Amino acid sequence: MPSAALARALGLSSSQALAALSAARDVVEAGGEPLGSKSVELLDVLSDALGTGDWRVKSDAPDCGDAFPTPAERRALVDALLIAACIEGEVSEARQAAIESIAERLHVRSHWVDLLDALRRRRVFAVKRALMARSPDARRIFERTWEEEGVLGILRAVAFVLGLHRDRALAARYRALAESPDGSFGRAVTDHFASRGLAFPGERGGVPERMVHHDLMHVLNGFDTDPAGECELAGFYAGAADGDAFTFIVTALATFHLELPVSPAVVKPSRGAFDPARVLAGYLRGRRLSVDVMGPWNHWELMPLPMAEVCARLGIDDEGSIATSGA
Repeated sequence: MPSAALARALGLSSSQALAALSAARDVVEAGGEPLGSKSVELLDVLSDALGTGDWRVKSDAPDCGDAFPTPAERRALVDALLIAACIEGEVSEARQAAIESIAERLHVRSHWVDLLDALRRRRVFAVKRALMARSPDARRIFERTWEEEGVLGILRAVAFVLGLHRDRALAARYRALAESPDGSFGRAVTDHFASRGLAFPGERGGVPERMVHHDLMHVLNGFDTDPAGECELAGFYAGAADGDAFTFIVTALATFHLELPVSPAVVKPSRGAFDPARVLAGYLRGRRLSVDVMGPWNHWELMPLPMAEVCARLGIDDEGSIATSGA
């Protein structure tokens, strides 16, 4: 990843980059304990991605209030600091207090900062409720289902949750992708589902088709379905989605880094899987996505095409990438 990739992508000035790194350092150093390996890794990734130079070399940083004058900028900064609070696989009282102090000083009110106490105390229900309420994907799926199918669509969604919904025609359409040409998107989708023993939409245990974009983005981005790969995909969606996109990051941190069972029961929680460099690369890739894949896009017309062409059409090919191009 080239130096200053994140600063360029977000349009941050050099003073803003220095202030952001300083704030992250204040959080991970809160409590005075020696920095853990994950904290060091995070600061290494941030200092490179922000183009600030070695974080170990002390330098005067601008005050965050001066560097980030608008409420929206301050809120985005404070929310992002949750990563620093969680990075060691647990939230300490000192790191929670550090973020709350920064938020108070910047006059920021954030539901994610309010959630830090529940994350620290591992209050699963409170965390799950907050994530469900904020999820851009869940909200849009419900709205699309209601607008396009009405009551019957909602009933089908309930049937899916209960494991009862079947759509033989839809399942057959996905199974037919096995006949797609070698190297095509459709063949890669078939291989993805088959190699992982996943049910297709329409089959028992298969996701509703409105949610299949999750697996399709795994395929197109080459992200694995292990915990680290799920965190990587969360970064991608955080960069691509509208609404409260930081929900994807908090969900990944809670599920795959803090090992909280806040995702659907089929998702196994784990600890320590949040890789800052991979998540950041996913985020930068997501910012280039040119199609609303959580909306009513036509993925079927792309199935016969070569993978590289599909990625190019969606804007996520590596050529000219923020994450791979020079300064």
